[in-house]
Amino acid sequence: MAWDEEYDTVSVGSGIGGLSAAITAAEHGAKALVLEKFELLGGVSALSSGQLFPGPNHLAEAAGIEDRPEMARQYIDHLGQGQAMPEIRDEYLSGSRECLLFFDKIIGIPMQVIQGLPDYYYPSVPGSAPEGRYVEVRPFAASQLGDYQKKVLISPYGLYYSYSTSSEWVEMQQGGESLRSCIQRHVTNDERCAGAGMAAAQVLAALNRGVNLRTSTEVIELITDDNDGRVIGVVARDRAGTHRIRARRGVILATGGYDWNKPFVRRFDGLPDTGSMALPTVTGDHIVLASKLGVIPMPSRVPSQSPIFVGYKVPTELIYGIKPSYRLLVPGQPHSMIVNRKGKRFSNDSFYPDVVTKAARFDGQEDGMVNWPAWLVFDQRMLDRKGLLPVLAGQPLLEGMASSAQSLSELANEIGIDGNGLQQTVERFNCMCSNGVDEDFQRGINPWGRLMAGDPKLKNPNMAPVSQPPFYAVRLERVTMGVPTAGLPTDQNGRVKNAAGDVIDGLYAVGNSSAWMDWGGGFNSGIAGMRGLLYGYRAALHMTAF
Repeated sequence: MAWDEEYDTVSVGSGIGGLSAAITAAEHGAKALVLEKFELLGGVSALSSGQLFPGPNHLAEAAGIEDRPEMARQYIDHLGQGQAMPEIRDEYLSGSRECLLFFDKIIGIPMQVIQGLPDYYYPSVPGSAPEGRYVEVRPFAASQLGDYQKKVLISPYGLYYSYSTSSEWVEMQQGGESLRSCIQRHVTNDERCAGAGMAAAQVLAALNRGVNLRTSTEVIELITDDNDGRVIGVVARDRAGTHRIRARRGVILATGGYDWNKPFVRRFDGLPDTGSMALPTVTGDHIVLASKLGVIPMPSRVPSQSPIFVGYKVPTELIYGIKPSYRLLVPGQPHSMIVNRKGKRFSNDSFYPDVVTKAARFDGQEDGMVNWPAWLVFDQRMLDRKGLLPVLAGQPLLEGMASSAQSLSELANEIGIDGNGLQQTVERFNCMCSNGVDEDFQRGINPWGRLMAGDPKLKNPNMAPVSQPPFYAVRLERVTMGVPTAGLPTDQNGRVKNAAGDVIDGLYAVGNSSAWMDWGGGFNSGIAGMRGLLYGYRAALHMTAF
């Protein structure tokens, strides 16, 4: 068979999983290639918060934070609701510790523990911890990349996403340096943070190890050996045409989710209409490629825990040439609430996992989706003090973002919900704000939600009255961010399995291209990123072991 090029490993996608595999393979002597469909490197993970959730780790221990593996196992078991296989869970925790040590000490990607950031469900869930289980990259000086400085993604959704760390956010909430000051300092020095910082650090690590990085290159076919079915290469297409590239050790599918493939979103997630903040090239290529080899994508076993967020449209904003754009909502801002068509609150609307779960409630054929559609309702004070991205505090909302009125009844009529229900809900909420206790949905009881959206100066950081006109309502949307419900079934080394459960030699899937099934369906920020880093690492170790 004639080949245009030959490599040991080929990563299809340049997110955290694809780069992790390429860096690890190169460190172990392999000749590695990364093919990225988008015009810039970094994938969806470059647009993320960059948080990793490894469980107990050496960085936390160095900071004097105590943790025990048995507690982390208990927490993960709760997230998975009995679906996680114990051996996969244990391998995740032990492997994450090993993987972090490798990238921190051997590869030299500087990371830090996010002190003061609790697990999602701390303290209400057994095994949860008040801090120490989240890790992030330190601010990374992009000038180190040389000619690649402009070839690595930063978020198009605003400076906040790429030039501030979670550690700085926590410190700001506790009275430290303002986030605006941090952002200005990082922008001035082009010090990239969060997912953008991890992407930049990984690209530098890859370049230093001779990894070949290509953008605007789409993989359109997997090549198999006619004798045994092993995957031995890919057909890639770029501006110059198609190329047959041999992969002597294996091909790693790391293309992310399928956000912009509407039939896939409808089929796997049961959502006929969603928006996305993912790259426009995230279209489920891994599913299309692997399906030709008899691979059936597998869904999460706990669909209500799938990380499909709530957010909103920004009709006048143009991102990636797609209009309108969408933003994720981190609910719980003071002077705001989330209501259904009856004008009623239905969740702990300071904690997005609870909002997402309750918004998806189906209450029989007669009532259907009782809490969807839903609206974010807020007053002028929220807009003045917090804003609503991309609108900063004190600025007017962009055209088409929200409906507004001088009274709650007028607002309800404008958006078509029950006016009496909204009036009663707001009156009760405002009354509860006086003592800072939400007797209905325990808003503000979750430390994670208080840190992410609250005002520490308030009695309850997430509660303040909705009372100063004009009043606003934003219709919420389901918004994806590259973390899908379905993915390719794999073993503990990332090897893809076909419909019969047999491993396909030479084919691996990592990160959001792989299914969560055996791990368990539960979700906690940082797990998606850690899975990408870990299984890219493990896949490369497996490929280079022979």
